Amino acid sequence: MLPAEKLFDSLGQQYEDVYINNPALGQTIAAAVALLPSDAHVLDVGCGTGKPVSNRVAQAGHRVHGIDISSEMVKIASANVKGARFEKADMLTFQPPVRYDAIFAIFSMFQLTHSQTYRMMLNYCDWLKQGGVLVLGTIPATSIVHDSSLYDRTGTVVRHADLIFMGHHFTGTVYTTAGWHELCRKCGLEIVLEKSASFACPPPYEEEVQDHYFLIARKVVRHALMAPYPLPCGYRGPHPLSEGAWAPFAERLVRDEFDAVLEVLKDNRRVLDVGTYSVEPNADRNQIQTAAAGEKGITIRAGSAEAIPFASGFFDAAVAMWILHYVQDLEQSLREIARVVDPAAPDAKLVIVQGAPDNELVNLLNEVCAPLSAANTAVDHQGFLLHEAARVFEEHGFGDIRIFRVNALCGFPEADPLERCEKAAAVLAGFWFLEDANLEEMKRALVPHLERQFRDRPGEVGDEVAVLVARPWRN
Repeated sequence: MLPAEKLFDSLGQQYEDVYINNPALGQTIAAAVALLPSDAHVLDVGCGTGKPVSNRVAQAGHRVHGIDISSEMVKIASANVKGARFEKADMLTFQPPVRYDAIFAIFSMFQLTHSQTYRMMLNYCDWLKQGGVLVLGTIPATSIVHDSSLYDRTGTVVRHADLIFMGHHFTGTVYTTAGWHELCRKCGLEIVLEKSASFACPPPYEEEVQDHYFLIARKVVRHALMAPYPLPCGYRGPHPLSEGAWAPFAERLVRDEFDAVLEVLKDNRRVLDVGTYSVEPNADRNQIQTAAAGEKGITIRAGSAEAIPFASGFFDAAVAMWILHYVQDLEQSLREIARVVDPAAPDAKLVIVQGAPDNELVNLLNEVCAPLSAANTAVDHQGFLLHEAARVFEEHGFGDIRIFRVNALCGFPEADPLERCEKAAAVLAGFWFLEDANLEEMKRALVPHLERQFRDRPGEVGDEVAVLVARPWRN
């Protein structure tokens, strides 16, 4: 089975020859173009040879940026489409230079894993301007996979499906139309048009009869990284936190958010770090930490996020990393963080670090462990914490809100597959549910989910991060 880059390098011009005459796609492109403002910025993800999508959008007078994992496809597209820009790029690592009025992703996501598909749908929403549209082309799972036992428990997703494309076999992920509806809803996209049509490939691929499904969805949320939508009505309450839960997790953590936060705070001089030094009450350790910090010019004071022991406006920045899901009173904690930062300071800002919507660790705990909890079955919605932070900070004059994503992961390098899954189950379930009466049941329930996780991502569980930076509005 060829990886995507080699597959499309080998197909080259053949791809265009097979798929250029697709009436349903042409109608979808026309419908999308009719929704665009003049001189729109448009991204074509998996642009292929540039025809028909990039070519028709560029001919309509818009600024087109196409990306593809195949250098051969980029070469052909650059020759095919005048006035457009094309580059070789992996959609999973691409960093957009602008926000777009429209993003096209036509038959370009089959080889992604389930988690990667969710991440890309979030990225599309994040990369769009408010009110911008996503144009998606795919093949529904129901026209490819007819064995119901291969679908997940929701009946909307097939992972590791055996797929064929222009005579080439590969493993991919496919969704029913209901599955695509759910992905759009979760990511803050509202479907405004759907179109289904049968497509018969010309020789020599005439046996590959495909049911094509197209949708156009509009971005209807302000911040994609507060997903999944819709948001819950309130805070679930705090998770218990102890050194016994944190230590096994921390020793496996590979994280980049510290560097990202330091970059954000590089011009600040008086920074409050909420909750960094203590995981649990421990008078001896806290005394040692306080003495060591003093030698480095760091002041540690006893207190809580709900009652920060500093005067109003004392700092020019405050940061709270992975704290909000442990506080008793979320609203009061956020108001206190905003209170102690002077909005008139030259580079005033508030920084919150929580889980991104595609955080695999949080999603596993929500899906598997929370429903089994003897103490609290409510899911942990990290996006709700960010939403509340943005709301409260805006009320305190910090209304310039930006959220960006940073990668982090937990590593499980054990060679034996069963040992790896059992170790991961113990670390993950114990992180939030160490004292829960149903801990052992949670660990057992996690194992089959982790087997699928490690098939997609060997030895790793993602702990993806969302960083919210709130600054005062400046006239």
